[in-house]
Amino acid sequence: MNLPRSRRSTPEAAAFTLIELLVVIAIIGILASLLAPALAGAKRKAHAIQCLNHERQLNLSLGLYADDHDESYPPRREPPGAWPWALLPYYKEPKIVTCPSDRFMPLTGWLDATNQLHARRSFLINGFNDYFKFALSTEDYQAHKTWRWPVGMRRTHIPQPSDTITFGERRTGSVHVHMDFDQGTMGNDIEEVAQNRHTGNEGGRSGGSNFAFADGSVRFLKFGGSVRPLNLWAVTDEWRNAPVAPEDLEKKP
Repeated sequence: MNLPRSRRSTPEAAAFTLIELLVVIAIIGILASLLAPALAGAKRKAHAIQCLNHERQLNLSLGLYADDHDESYPPRREPPGAWPWALLPYYKEPKIVTCPSDRFMPLTGWLDATNQLHARRSFLINGFNDYFKFALSTEDYQAHKTWRWPVGMRRTHIPQPSDTITFGERRTGSVHVHMDFDQGTMGNDIEEVAQNRHTGNEGGRSGGSNFAFADGSVRFLKFGGSVRPLNLWAVTDEWRNAPVAPEDLEKKP
């Protein structure tokens, strides 16, 4: 009986196998480089959707708070006691005040773990200063601006709820709690709002951010869309019809 001879690899076969392996590795590298931008874009889109959902939960919490407080939103208060704490019984989970695309400062100093609802927060609430400036006396308006006025904005005093912003995304590094007119380096705090959180280029004028509205909706607006052609942060006609220039949307040194 003749037994089959064992096959032995020849140097030529081994070399061919190595070449094939290198080709496969090269193809994988090319595919990875082609897929990387798409994967990064998909991740940014997923973050934007999650951020929008969190903002929707905050806006729902704001409505529930108003239901329980004679149609009024939380009054202006300094942390700890500002709107993230006032609304916490309604949104319940601290992660709701954050966006996954945001970058936060370390929990040190006064922004420590006991104050994380302020330190780990991605949103600004509308301070409605334009309304209170005209509705209150000079003395009472100063009390409102310095965190001492006892009553928040009544949602029944918002004439155009579907086009009036309640929440916006705050600029990375900002410690502001409200978006306030009649305050800030430009005369208001609009430069504290992130106008293009979901673009991958926060310093540019492309992309956009999510904004919540007094009718309960949440919408994505392109850069500057919250303040031009109408200023959607305002309630009074005087301020609504005063659009903000693009250069005034950027944080000044």
